[in-house]
Amino acid sequence: MGSKNKVFTSIQELDEVIEEIRLVRESGLPEGLSGICGFDGFIDTFIELENPDSMESFGPKVADAAGIATSFTARHQGDRFGGNGPLFASALHSFFSSGIDITYIGAMGDGEILPVFREALEDKMKKLVSLAEPAHSDCLEFCDGKVMLSDLRTCADIHWDRLIERMGQQAIEAELKECSFVGAVNWGKLVNVGTIWKGISDGLESLGKQDRKVPFFMDLAEFEQRPLEDQKDLVELVGGITKVCDTILSFNLKEAWQMAEVFGGDYKGEKSPEKIAELAGYLYEQIDVGRIVIHPNDGAACASEKGAVYVPGPFCQKPLISTGAGDTFGGGVTAARLLGLSDTALVVTGACASGYYVRTGKFPSLDQILDLAAQWKDGSLPERL
Repeated sequence: MGSKNKVFTSIQELDEVIEEIRLVRESGLPEGLSGICGFDGFIDTFIELENPDSMESFGPKVADAAGIATSFTARHQGDRFGGNGPLFASALHSFFSSGIDITYIGAMGDGEILPVFREALEDKMKKLVSLAEPAHSDCLEFCDGKVMLSDLRTCADIHWDRLIERMGQQAIEAELKECSFVGAVNWGKLVNVGTIWKGISDGLESLGKQDRKVPFFMDLAEFEQRPLEDQKDLVELVGGITKVCDTILSFNLKEAWQMAEVFGGDYKGEKSPEKIAELAGYLYEQIDVGRIVIHPNDGAACASEKGAVYVPGPFCQKPLISTGAGDTFGGGVTAARLLGLSDTALVVTGACASGYYVRTGKFPSLDQILDLAAQWKDGSLPERL
């Protein structure tokens, strides 16, 4: 696939792509969109490290203190709703300026949905369905990344039988009849969520929606703790869903390196745009999927039957917030697919959505994404918006 790869190096080279997005916006956003997103739920505690403020310097200091003790100055930013799914669904809702119906299924409380999730999601989602208590993460935020310390014990409760128990078969079928997209994220931490992915795909197929017109976005979200056998089973699961749906499988760069290793590909440490495009193409050749997407911090790549493309992103040197950036990227990608945009426009939309989020801590609309792209092009894009 390497000969088909297209690598863009600056926003100035993307005029036609930005115009493609703008024309779609001017023609009006689609109506009647309805879908399912899930399937996790976290309460996140945010901790900003002050000294050291980078992962690069934090790691050696921790190693030097092994067997003794050490301390660092930090700033607690408080608790908020979290999980890849709630953040992804919120981004998708914002992109369409509320003109989309989303049923969110996840871990938001057992018995009743906790106030932190009701406050964050109830006004945005058509329906909330909770399967379990939320997990909990302490998010250590640095200027060059983050470290997530997660208590995942409730994640095993997210599975198809629990969904049937909480919703009922008829209600699930009613959702699937109206379903025009699926957003399925955080396979890595939800050890039984594959049963839900398969259940939804099988349900769409049984309803006659087997023409690959329903976008099914999947993000694995740090799956290195999953055994190799699970990763191989995932590849088979994705292939089965691809027979029914328009599948997109998304990775951050580290996850893409890890997935390549499953097939014997050695890309670890490769960060150049050319190599990331090549990696996207390699994974596309190994996995039966509609599209492979990779999102490093400073760009994005997409591979499909049309080849592989890499685009730069509006990189932010010191993000206001980084937790949720990948989920916002995924929401932008899914929205772009629902708009029928090209592969290049798809990753540009995702990159700009993420770039807006890390500068503001807010999820963008399509208009705000276009405004950011204009500032990026003329060199006036600030670190904060």
